[in-house]
Amino acid sequence: MSGGRSLWSAGWARFRKNPLAMAAAVTVLALYLVAIFAPVLTPYDPVSHGDLPEMRHQPPSREHPLGTDKFGRDVLTRLIYGSRISLTVSFLAVTISVVLGSIVGSVAGYTGGIVDAVLMRMVDALMSIPRLFLMLTCIALFSRSFLLVTILLGATGWMGTARLVRGQILSLRGREFVSAVEALGAGSRRIVLRHLIPNVLTVIIVSATLKIGLIILVEAALSFLGLGVPPPTPSWGQMVYEGREVLLDAWWVSTFPGLAIVVTVVGYNLLGDGLRDSFDPVQFT
Repeated sequence: MSGGRSLWSAGWARFRKNPLAMAAAVTVLALYLVAIFAPVLTPYDPVSHGDLPEMRHQPPSREHPLGTDKFGRDVLTRLIYGSRISLTVSFLAVTISVVLGSIVGSVAGYTGGIVDAVLMRMVDALMSIPRLFLMLTCIALFSRSFLLVTILLGATGWMGTARLVRGQILSLRGREFVSAVEALGAGSRRIVLRHLIPNVLTVIIVSATLKIGLIILVEAALSFLGLGVPPPTPSWGQMVYEGREVLLDAWWVSTFPGLAIVVTVVGYNLLGDGLRDSFDPVQFT
């Protein structure tokens, strides 16, 4: 690599030259700042009802820039607080997914043999089960909650990461630095955690970034079906669901949370594409 630059520094230099990726990064950062400072940004309560005869389904105005819903609640306030649910659920679920996938993929790729065969057949079997059907079954068996939805989203989405990490580990297992560490007597756990995982970290980060957008869509779909985070806690999918019956008379109830989902998913996808293009090791060979 010219100039002795590391993969990370060269990757960030390429990333900063990508205007779409930078715009996506700013958008994602802004979304998290809005979620963190929600109480400062709006004076209204996201769950308390307003004066129903007077306040329900008010169009956008100076007092309520995005209008109100059927319970007289400010849509902008619920949109801001709903970002906390959607972003937190997606982040925690992706963390669970990436950790599980990285562990299974690393063990399968480095160990090989029967262990690799068994783990990969398990991954294939789980990938053959429709994800939404599996989640609906689990939610029907247990009382739905924030924690349950988060765990289910993470526990049903790690298989792709496992296959990706396994492929990367297989390509690294025969490298000279791995043979040298093995010759020095290092154990398998140390080799995987200290030498192999750091070398596939960029691939894992890119995969996680792209996966967040998908998680947000799945969470929104569950909320739209009435199986997401329990009301009255606001979430974007639930807000879209609540406005489905008044799309012509009160279009703002569903439109603005729908736009928030679109902007967030597109932002994460563009961010993931930018990271993939910037940190692809092929770019530096």
